[in-house]
Amino acid sequence: MAIERKSKQRDAIINELCSRYDHPTAMELYLSVREVIPNLSLGTLYRNLSQLEENGMVLRIPDGSTDRFDGNAHPHVHFKCSICGKVYDLMSFKNDSITFSDEIIGKVNNYSLMAFGECKHCNQIN
Repeated sequence: MAIERKSKQRDAIINELCSRYDHPTAMELYLSVREVIPNLSLGTLYRNLSQLEENGMVLRIPDGSTDRFDGNAHPHVHFKCSICGKVYDLMSFKNDSITFSDEIIGKVNNYSLMAFGECKHCNQIN
């Protein structure tokens, strides 16, 4: 589905999402965009997020019972702290125990990978 026309609401949603690095939930995003557009409805936010995701402009990150959203739509690895629940971008991921077959099995168009552990803030607390 192609985005047919620009809208003030869609622009505000994408601008807010791209300015954040905390991978907000739809509700967190809704509350912050409402500061700019007070009459924004939750339905409008969800419709726009779905369109933006379908058009490859945002990533939806499944997170248990809710989803988080990322304005960086390029495939990359995420890290979720198992203590505080925050989600971070990992710019690189190395793990010597992962091996890949030399056989070409297809073309990768996208991928999703979530690493779990303790963020440096939570690790200092414990």
